[in-house]
Formats: sequence, C-alpha cells, structure tokens
Amino acid sequence: MNIQKKINDFAPVAELMPGVVVIHELKGFRPLYMSSKGLKLLGMSLNDLVSLGTDYKRIILNDKFMVDFLESLEEMLNEEKEWGTYSIFHQVQLSNEKNYSWYVSSVKAFHKDAAGNTTHTITIAFPLGHFQHIPRKAEKLLNESIFSKTHLKKFLSLSPRAIEVLKLVALGNSTNQISETLNISPHTVNSHRKLIKQKLNISTSYDFTKYARSYDLI
Repeated sequence: MNIQKKINDFAPVAELMPGVVVIHELKGFRPLYMSSKGLKLLGMSLNDLVSLGTDYKRIILNDKFMVDFLESLEEMLNEEKEWGTYSIFHQVQLSNEKNYSWYVSSVKAFHKDAAGNTTHTITIAFPLGHFQHIPRKAEKLLNESIFSKTHLKKFLSLSPRAIEVLKLVALGNSTNQISETLNISPHTVNSHRKLIKQKLNISTSYDFTKYARSYDLI
C-alpha cells in the first residue's frame, strides 16, 4: 500500500487516541503526519510540520537527548522480526514555551518495504507534566549523558588502576583504605589521585563522584 494512503486511512483512528500520534520516515526521522492534538501544542499546521523535514529533530525535539536513540532505532526495528515497541523519555519544544516539556513516547514500525525493512515509524507521546518526579530524574539522566559524551576522551586516558582509585575515592574511601583494598602503598594511591585530578581537570570529591556516576562505576 502507498504510504500516504496508509497514513490517510489511519489518521481518523489517530485522532481518537489519547496521546499525540506522529508518523515519521525512519531515515532522518522526517515527520509526515501528526494528530491535531500535537499540531495544536506546536502551534503549526501539518504542512508547516512536514516542511521542517529532517530539521524537525533540531527544532521540535531536544536533539542532544534523542541522538543515541535515533541512531539505534533503525537497527532495533529491523532486527526485530515482530513489530516490537520501544519507549523513551524525551523533550519537546512547544509553542510559546520557553523551556522544553518532557514526554514519554512509544515507537514502533508503521510501514515496511517488500524486504521487510522498516521505512516508517509511528509514535504515540504523552506529557509528563503531572508526574514532576519523572522529568527531574530524566533531566538528571540527560545531564549525565551529555557529561559522559563530552568527557569520554579524558576518562579513557586513565589507566585501569587509576579508574579503580577514582571509584574508591568516589565511594568515600580514605587513602589508607584504598591502599589496603588495592594492596598498594599510600604514596602510590596519592600519585594516582594527583594524576587523575590532572587528567580530568578536577579537584573535589564531588568531581570524583560525578565521573564515577557518569561512567557507571558506582
């Protein structure tokens, strides 16, 4: 079936759904359809939305938060023989809103080609405005994700032993405790701590903890 006809046939059903429904072309995540609930929140027409093309991710979504998910979405959908569903927290720039709004969305294949490869996806999104603890946690995850990408090269410059010391410092261990745990001298522990501070450009216990959390050491 022609994709546009499929969308047109599905649109009346989408209008009855409780969330915002979006149909994207998988390549580039280009929007082809959005239910009227979503268009109203964005303050634009369907033609306006479609005309954004691949800029949709940058203008409407927080691309920093979505980039990893979108990079793996195509692979996940095409590896899945069944029509699997994938969920994600993300941020949307609504009309006349200064800050992003948090949404939770479920995405699955909407259309596949003759070879069985997904060409278009369907998303249903719900706002998290009434669940304030969830956006706060998602915001924390977003910040950690950005931090880990930005500082990955510096972190990878550490030796395995230095990473062990970083972890133990983040857990609140003293120099003597780390010395006993790793069976190395206190002088060696302090040398590792000094080198870690230099390589990561950090100085406080909080900095050690931030790195340890970002790279799943604690």
